[in-house]
Amino acid sequence: MERRADDSEVGVGPGPLSRIPEAARQAVLDAAAVLQVRRSEAAAQVARGELPDVVIVARGHQGINDWIREASTGWRELLSVRPGGTAAELRVTLPHNRVLVNAGLRMVSIFHRQGLEVDARVLLANEPVGTYLYGIAPVQMKIVDRRFVLLQGPVVDGESTVMTTTSAACLEAAWRYWQATLDSSFAAGSEGVGALGDLSPRQRQIVALLATGTGDAAIAVSLGVSVRTVRSDIAALLDLLGVKTRFAAGIRLQLWSDRSG
Repeated sequence: MERRADDSEVGVGPGPLSRIPEAARQAVLDAAAVLQVRRSEAAAQVARGELPDVVIVARGHQGINDWIREASTGWRELLSVRPGGTAAELRVTLPHNRVLVNAGLRMVSIFHRQGLEVDARVLLANEPVGTYLYGIAPVQMKIVDRRFVLLQGPVVDGESTVMTTTSAACLEAAWRYWQATLDSSFAAGSEGVGALGDLSPRQRQIVALLATGTGDAAIAVSLGVSVRTVRSDIAALLDLLGVKTRFAAGIRLQLWSDRSG
C-alpha cells in the first residue's frame, strides 16, 4: 500500500469478486452512473464546441493508441479503469507499461475480471511490473496526474474518439468512481501463486506468453531479451513444470487460470 503526498492511499481492496460486499458493488455502480452522465454531457458539449476545458485528442483505434503511447511518456501518475481486454491488446500495452513504470510512472490499473479473456488474465496474473487489480469496473477512464481525465468522446465521422477534460464536475465524478472501484479490487497477481510460485518472475511471464500462443521472437521483444535467452528459459521451465512441450506448459497454466476463476 502506497502513501501519497495528499495522505490518500492507493492499495488493494477486498476480493475476490464473489466475496465483494453488495454495498461495495452498488457504490461502484452508483459512481459509474454519475460519471457516465458527466461524460455524456461533456461529449455533447464538446461536439458543439461549447466546452473549452474538454478536448478531443485522438480518434480511431490506432490514433488513440498512438496518442496515449506518446503522451504517457510525460505522465507522473496514471490511475486506469478498464471494463475488459484481450491478450492481443495486453501483449502490446504491457511492454510499454513496463518501460513507463521503470522510468518512474506511478501506475495502477483496475480491470473488470469477467470482461477479460482467459489468456489476458493469465498475462496479468504473471506480470511482475506495475500494479494490476481486478474489481467492479463498468466504465473505462483514466485519471492522469490528478489533473485531467481521459474518457470516451463523441463518435466523429463514424470513428470512436478519446477526450481529455479538466472539468471540475468530471474530475469529481471520476475520482469518486476510482475510489469506489479501488475499494472493490484485489491483486491480479493473487491468482498467480500456487503451483507456479517456484518459477522466477521472468519464467512466469514466459509461460504466460506461451499460453497465449506467442512465439519465441515475440516473447523476446516483449521481455526485452534475446531469442536465445528465451529458448534457454523455456527449456529450464519445461523441466521445472514437469512437461515436455511448450504447448503443455501453456495448457497447464490455462487450466490453472480456469480453476482459479
